[in-house]
Amino acid sequence: MRLKLRSTIGTALIGLAAVLASSQAAVAQDGTILGTVTDADTRQPLDGASVFIVGTARGIFTSGQGRFQIQIPPGNYTIRARLIGYQDAEQQVTVLSNQTVTVDFQLAVGGLIVDELVVTGSRTQRSALETPVPVDVVSASEIRSSPHTELAQVIREIIPSFNASHQTIADGSDHINPASLRGLGPDQVLVLVNGKRRHASALTHVNGTFGRGTVGVDLNSIPMAAVARIEVLRDGAAAQYGSDAIAGVVNVVLKDDTEELFGTVQAGVTGEGDGEQVKADVNYGFRIGERGFFNVTGEFLNRERTNRADTYQGEVFFSDGSADDAEIAARGLTRDDFSMKTGQGEAIVGHAFFNSEFPLGENAEFYAFGGVGHRKGEATGFYRRPIQEERVVFEVFPTGFLPEIHTEIDDQALSAGVKGRKGSWDFDLSVTHGRNSFRFNIENTNNASLGAASPISFDAGRLKFRQTVGNFDAVRLIDTKGAFRSLSLVAGGEFRLENYGIGAGQFESYSLGNGGDIPGVDFDTTSTGEPKAAGSQVFPGFQPANEVDRFRNSIAAYLGFESQISDQLQLDVGGRFENYSDFGSTVIGKAAARLEVVENFALRGAVSTSFRAPSLHQLWFNNVSTQFVIDPVTNQLEPARVLTGNNKDPVTRAFGVPDLKEETSVNLSGGFTWRPLQDLSITGDVYFIDISDRIVLSSRFSTGNSDIGDQVADILEPFSALGVTQAQFFANAVDTETFGVDVVVNYVTRLQGGILNLTGSVNFTDTEVTAVNVPQSIADQFGIGNVEAVADVLFNREERNRLEDALPRQKGSVSARYSRGRFSGGVRGSYFGSVEYKPTDELNDETFDPRALVDVDLGFELVPGLSLTVGANNVFNTFPDRHFCATNACLDDPRLGNYGSGNFPFSRRVTQFGTNGGFYFARLSFGVK
Repeated sequence: MRLKLRSTIGTALIGLAAVLASSQAAVAQDGTILGTVTDADTRQPLDGASVFIVGTARGIFTSGQGRFQIQIPPGNYTIRARLIGYQDAEQQVTVLSNQTVTVDFQLAVGGLIVDELVVTGSRTQRSALETPVPVDVVSASEIRSSPHTELAQVIREIIPSFNASHQTIADGSDHINPASLRGLGPDQVLVLVNGKRRHASALTHVNGTFGRGTVGVDLNSIPMAAVARIEVLRDGAAAQYGSDAIAGVVNVVLKDDTEELFGTVQAGVTGEGDGEQVKADVNYGFRIGERGFFNVTGEFLNRERTNRADTYQGEVFFSDGSADDAEIAARGLTRDDFSMKTGQGEAIVGHAFFNSEFPLGENAEFYAFGGVGHRKGEATGFYRRPIQEERVVFEVFPTGFLPEIHTEIDDQALSAGVKGRKGSWDFDLSVTHGRNSFRFNIENTNNASLGAASPISFDAGRLKFRQTVGNFDAVRLIDTKGAFRSLSLVAGGEFRLENYGIGAGQFESYSLGNGGDIPGVDFDTTSTGEPKAAGSQVFPGFQPANEVDRFRNSIAAYLGFESQISDQLQLDVGGRFENYSDFGSTVIGKAAARLEVVENFALRGAVSTSFRAPSLHQLWFNNVSTQFVIDPVTNQLEPARVLTGNNKDPVTRAFGVPDLKEETSVNLSGGFTWRPLQDLSITGDVYFIDISDRIVLSSRFSTGNSDIGDQVADILEPFSALGVTQAQFFANAVDTETFGVDVVVNYVTRLQGGILNLTGSVNFTDTEVTAVNVPQSIADQFGIGNVEAVADVLFNREERNRLEDALPRQKGSVSARYSRGRFSGGVRGSYFGSVEYKPTDELNDETFDPRALVDVDLGFELVPGLSLTVGANNVFNTFPDRHFCATNACLDDPRLGNYGSGNFPFSRRVTQFGTNGGFYFARLSFGVK
């Protein structure tokens, strides 16, 4: 059946391509629109003005002489010219076959508001205020002025409903920020580069952070210096772009500048005197002929780690406090020598990106873009102390050790395609390939079961993900004989091939002694005769049994109409069909409208169905890991060996977990756009997102559970030699509802010979888990037969907390930026609402109050082309609330476990804005034309 479906769709796409290829013969010869764009007062030509045909994808930027030329089939059109700093202008034009029409524009000064053309959420050209769904634009100037050195953090500062923060003590998640749009997961926002799907990271977030169980795109693998702007579509868009776009789309548009060398060198340090950063980048563009370009970027970042741990207060050598203190002193040590390092990890990063376009005659262009990146990271885990006899080789580490996770992340991407015009059609045919690999090297650690023979450095294996996408997109303006102002048919298809793999580490990284659980093989033991812990401490290596190399493919076709019915009304409708080789097919659709009620005030809204396919990672990831959880008896964080079984594994089936299927959602949104003044814009939008069968990583099924522990122990018996006592799985376990409001205000004015830009934004988001979907097979497996009784085992209170309370429900910012002559300066105030930590035991609950941060920067052009900027992100060095027991005596308080005996003064489970505090920097920028 699936082969037949793919064959049918493939035939349809081939037929569509044939229609486009033959359409030139069926229509008259194209006509030409040419002209100039000048300043209405000075009559000087305006370079870089955009001139486009309303309702189509056809447009162009003016040359240095203000000239433009557009080829288009005969017909009646509306042509618009726009340039920031000027008021838009429109003209009606009739184009005849093989004739040239001259259209000149004189733009009046004004219109300082940044209302840029966007290409996200529509196949035809519209400005950000004209779209029927909300699209935010992060401009190149905002990116350049940001004190942040990584792209995800730049977006977090500017987009109200976007959040991304560095994690700590979370294995690989220390190096890949789990990002969120509208409070949803990292895998529910689609990332594009120049409108093409970006590949995901190879890493699955499986530790105890926000985003646990998800797979996202590493936005920080894209160098900031290569970015012209970022368009953030805040609405469900799977009908347009496919899987993952439930929360929206982030489209990163690369630079196409030419004949200008631009670069920066920045250095900074946190308010605590650590986390030093040095970053350098350079960008240059070559012009190729009249219309071609090749833009290239290089970027380097060296970021030292930060440490926010307090002095360790727990057991080191003995459980008796007095004896412990005496032994520490006798060895000439202090408790600080046994403290962890909790904070942002270290990173050394190098990127090289390019963006290019070459004309192929008058009506087509070849384009290519992509890049490579390499990131070396270093983070630490939990200190292994001498009292943990089963985890320490005393001949190697007589006083224990702080294990380190060193990662190497390689990232490559390349897109190439042809876009152009064929008769009445605009088309874009492309192929995109991307890959990411994630290698784990574990240092300063041991495999305790090997005793003195243990290495102290281990290759623990690697993850890989590869994706190849073929796209064909076409737009045709339909002549409605005056019934509509414009009507465009949009259609296309996509083929996607994905590959996910896990490679095993070296034998010693996962072994129990010299031979695992083979009878008669030696392994080191504790003083009670029990085998010491297997595998490298902090991160046991992937085993040969974990290795996978899995492929899947999908094919999709979409069809829609984008219309400007009248000067006041827009209406877009569309549908999409997708078929996956590993789980089946889905059909989704979307309708969006915008109505200009009165001049400069419009209502907009959309309704859509969306989906997200289970990622290959969620289907096939499996390993044995060490996770620290609060022991209900000792109220301390204790290590546990946890098995994660892949979706097809017999052990997963033994727990009753069914096959994964796609998430589905219904998205509703409505709002307004208002421009009460030429230079003031206000937008407000409300949204509702209902997600069914959301894929999550389950809670841990534990042998220590009083109700099901014996049954869990029976299933996990084959893994007992490796110390496995708990198991977790991916499942379509919950339904959620998300409500929210976004408001964005932007005002630009001329002041004292300069330009003042004022912006404000606020987001309110609330996600609620409305149901836990327990398969009857799981309930039956554990002899309960009652789905409600096992619901808390499948998805407990802490897992619910990660979806509902781990990110601020309120987030907002206000900013002012002023530039005049050689001076520029800005100030931004950001508000992060409260977050709540709700573990399995309610007595451990904590709430962390809202915080407001202030950023400042001052820039001055020292000489033409050379500028110095100094500033601070979080200038007052503000931190989140500390854990209750980090500031209060907590001898018997159950919240002591949250504090981890001094390891975690700040929560690592919920996220507001990170724990680095203030960052103070100086940046030297140069530009040479």
